[in-house]
Order: sequence, then C-alpha cells, then structure tokens
Amino acid sequence: MKSLSNEQILASEISSYEEMLRKNIQLKNRVDETVMALEASYSNIIGAKSIFEEIKKENIEELRLYRQTIAREVSEITQSVKQLKSNLDSKSLSDLREYVSLCERLKALQDTGFKFPV
Repeated sequence: MKSLSNEQILASEISSYEEMLRKNIQLKNRVDETVMALEASYSNIIGAKSIFEEIKKENIEELRLYRQTIAREVSEITQSVKQLKSNLDSKSLSDLREYVSLCERLKALQDTGFKFPV
C-alpha cells in the first residue's frame, strides 16, 4: 500500500475542511433566507390579524345593534299583543259577536228584498 506524505494528508484535510466550510456557508445562506421568509410571513400574518380584528369589531357591533333592534321590536310586538288581549275581554268579544250577528241578519233581510227606510 502506498503511504501518503504529510503534505498529501495535510492537503486532503485542508480540502475536506474547505468543502465543509463551503457546505456550512450554503447552509447558513439557506438559514438566512428561511429567516427572511419567516419574518415576511410573520409581518403578513400580523397585518392580516389587524384587518381581521377591525372586521371582527365591526361585525360584533353590527350583531349587537341587530340584537338590540330585534329585542326592541319583540318587546313592542309583545306589548301590542298584550294591549290587544286586554282590550278584547269577554264582554267586548260578546258585544262584537252580537254586532256581527246583527249585521249578518240585516244583510240577509236586504238580500230578500227588504227596503230599509232612509
């Protein structure tokens, strides 16, 4: 087997270290590019988050207004129904039925040819 001289061994070691240094520099460049890409992505995410927060605030405010409007309208409708029910007690309903019955009888008389005095 051929023995290598000290110079050849040293040259081989230097060549090996130079190759490792070149690969480390490439790796460092890739890491730097990745860091820059992550920083850009982070900035984009922060920008999107602030836009989302604004939209969320607007939507929450719209929902609050909608809920308040619905609650107010339901309250008004409920109050109107209660008032209507209180106005239509049993006597009022009885009087209303009697009035409708009289109107129907008058209509029946008119249909048979009865002439009402003017």
